[in-house]
Amino acid sequence: MRVGSRTGVHAASRLALAIHLGVAGLLAGSGVLQAAEVVGAVAQGTQRQHGLDFDIPAQALGTAVLAFAEQAGVQVLFDSQRLHGLQSSSLKGRYSAEDGLARLLGSAPVTYRFTSERQVTLTRVETLQDGALALSPTTISGHLEGHPRDWTYTAPRSVSQVTREQLDRNPPRHAADMLEETSGVYSAVSQQDPGLSVNIRGIQDYGRVNMSVDGMRQNYQQSGHQQRNGTLYIDPELLSEVVVEKGATSTMGGAGVIGGVANFRTLDARDLLKPGQEIGGRIRVTSGLGGRRNGTHFIGSSAFAIGTQAWDMLLAASERHLGDYDPGTKGGIGELRTGAAKNPAVSERVKNSPVAYSGSVMRSRLAKLGLNLPEDQRLQLSYLSTQVDYDDANMMNVEKTGQLWEKLGSSDVRSQNFGLDYSYAPDNPLIDFKAKLYYVDNRNDQSTLQRGINPGYSITYQTDTYGAQAQNTSTFALSERSTVKANYGLEFFYDKVRPDSSQPVPKGSAVSASPAASMTPEGDRALGSLFTRLDYDYDGWLNLNAGLRYDRYRLRGETGINTRTFVIGKTPQQVSVPVAYDIDDQEGRFSPTFGLSVKPGVEWLQLFASYGKGWRPPAVTETMITGRPHGGGSESMYPNPFLKPERSTTWEAGFNIFKENLWFDDDRLGVKVAYFDTRVDDFIYMAMGVQPPGYGMAGIGNSAYVNDMSGTRFKGIEYQLDYDTGGAYGQLNYTRMIGDNDFCMKTAWLGGVTQPVKSGTGRRAVVTGMRPDDAANNATQCKAAILGSAEHMPMDRGTLTLGARFFDRRLDIGARARYSAGYSISDSANMTVSQSGVYPADWKPYTVYDLYGSYRATQELTLRLAMENVTDRAYLVPLGDVLAFTLGRGRTLQGTVEYQF
Repeated sequence: MRVGSRTGVHAASRLALAIHLGVAGLLAGSGVLQAAEVVGAVAQGTQRQHGLDFDIPAQALGTAVLAFAEQAGVQVLFDSQRLHGLQSSSLKGRYSAEDGLARLLGSAPVTYRFTSERQVTLTRVETLQDGALALSPTTISGHLEGHPRDWTYTAPRSVSQVTREQLDRNPPRHAADMLEETSGVYSAVSQQDPGLSVNIRGIQDYGRVNMSVDGMRQNYQQSGHQQRNGTLYIDPELLSEVVVEKGATSTMGGAGVIGGVANFRTLDARDLLKPGQEIGGRIRVTSGLGGRRNGTHFIGSSAFAIGTQAWDMLLAASERHLGDYDPGTKGGIGELRTGAAKNPAVSERVKNSPVAYSGSVMRSRLAKLGLNLPEDQRLQLSYLSTQVDYDDANMMNVEKTGQLWEKLGSSDVRSQNFGLDYSYAPDNPLIDFKAKLYYVDNRNDQSTLQRGINPGYSITYQTDTYGAQAQNTSTFALSERSTVKANYGLEFFYDKVRPDSSQPVPKGSAVSASPAASMTPEGDRALGSLFTRLDYDYDGWLNLNAGLRYDRYRLRGETGINTRTFVIGKTPQQVSVPVAYDIDDQEGRFSPTFGLSVKPGVEWLQLFASYGKGWRPPAVTETMITGRPHGGGSESMYPNPFLKPERSTTWEAGFNIFKENLWFDDDRLGVKVAYFDTRVDDFIYMAMGVQPPGYGMAGIGNSAYVNDMSGTRFKGIEYQLDYDTGGAYGQLNYTRMIGDNDFCMKTAWLGGVTQPVKSGTGRRAVVTGMRPDDAANNATQCKAAILGSAEHMPMDRGTLTLGARFFDRRLDIGARARYSAGYSISDSANMTVSQSGVYPADWKPYTVYDLYGSYRATQELTLRLAMENVTDRAYLVPLGDVLAFTLGRGRTLQGTVEYQF
């Protein structure tokens, strides 16, 4: 079931839980309904008489009650079966818990009774034939504290959530650290670049994965060595959660997406305001401790919120100052980038030397202003700014140069997000409307140092994204047990890429941009999408859904190449001829999705399967990149104005298990297992060794984006488990990737390869014309060298977290193990890695252990301690940046003080 808001997602999943517990109670009882539902998270110090902020649209009563429980911070006990077919009234504004519940129930035949300050029981009233009233009996069971990730184990699809609690256990230094406990999710990490690039099931770059902040797309990209072609800059301090939806979707955020959606949700005022308070805030400071601070100088944030019945406001700021760090020293590391294959002593030098140029400074500011308007409307303005200063560096071949690190330049990144949200949720199950306008400005002012004969220069990479979204959800009650929910809407975004460089334009160039600027060329791309999805639910055990999306894009810009030919009528004399391309492409496509979930006789087990199509049109850089990547040398990048969009087909099958009171009172078990198989036709990748039009030879230094001719597959199995008894808990996730890809291309990707026609022989021969070189134009090759993240399939990896709580759960201590199976192709004869890739896979397996603990000294003050990499293991993050080759951090000790008010 798709729900637009976080609260709705929790409500929908808890409603499913209420239904299946109800059926279980019917089977276990002795003629009396014994179903009960415990919902909501009990907030500390909740008081019935205090005013609370509610925003609950009219909807099915069971779902509305679940939303009320979460927003009021109370425990609501009810018979889920008895609320079928009833509708709630809308509830919006500031009320006491009791007044709010009365307004929510409206005229529904339901009574309520507060049995304590934090617990209320609902009872449906029925009229008998003689006019008397009968109350349906209810038996209560369950626990008081909510668990924010429960909904993921009842959602019939592959979805994961990173909670604020997980972020607090081991404070992330790099943004990619946030995703290590998420199955199926990777990141091409360079510890010297604070940017985050999300990889879902082996798919990333150029919008294949929608990386968004509060629903605003982050489409910034600058060309490098093809490890990250899409970068997000975000400070984890300002986040409340991360939700990752995997695969193609027919709902908001899925336009032009084939890999999935990763939405990073920032703090809201309601995250800081305690029940009954109008003012709240949080101050948090983290620092490295003693001799194991390892470059962690300062990580801190402050957030302040104020809220009334009419409006609310949030102001927040964060900073992180990080320095060079020491890597781990135990275990083996890759050999190729360091030259250690020939000289093992080099590895020891790398492991025992600081990672130079890994320091950075990040400053972020967040502001939100929300207005509660008449007629159940809300308007919110938001602004997020993130500025990052860091050095660009490269790992040297130590065997040849004797130098570990080379500074290439420095970057000053500024990312700004402006958003305007509007919602309208009247007392009408047919209307739950949401709209958003946003603007994202990403800019990197970069300076590049001189390298060899290539002089230094400055360049500005800038991408502006303008976006609009609108959607509505309508719910239809077909009967007491069956409902249909329709979600439909549109989304649009427009990317404007505008590089600028001080580097001169070469004489005779086919384009007017400098070599540096033409690596991330100027261009415009717009994409609009209409979508709809229907969900049919019967009695809580059967769900059928079908969706349809229509995407259409337009791509505009100019590019060109310089081809070689001969002067006709003379002895062989080569000449360079510029060829320009004026690009104005547009195309559209329909993409359907289907899904099925069923509970086969037991309420704690849910089977699900889905099938979906996806479509991604080419990006500006893929189409128009051209020139020399370093301003000189033998390497050349060529455009491809004839790229075809990618078409994906994904199917998956899996199961959910969610059961409470399994072995102990109040324990809970959540399990999600899914097998996925994604095939991408016309997958776009950067091929090396292409042959340009005109006269010339294919060379390894010639590169262009091409469509894969063989069909690209990404498949595997994801495991996710969560068990909690209150006093102890454990979490496990593991990803198993299956198979590999052979990339095939047409060597002369643009055709037009020619050979001279000569009159005579020897030096006196005269060129009389040019003829097509049919052999070259028809040639294909597979398993050729490629550049990019798709060169290697992500390796298997997983995490295991075990913890325990003491002293009324004020003390929480635990340990985490991070495992990677590694990835390499060994040549036993040479004791190294042998394959055709420019950056061969050279990641060694590892297991890293972390410790953490927190103590809530008072309701306001919390102290935390975390030690990362306890055994000082040397390792490279899976799918890490093989060019930077930055080892993971060694043993690091961090302490955090948090004060809430």
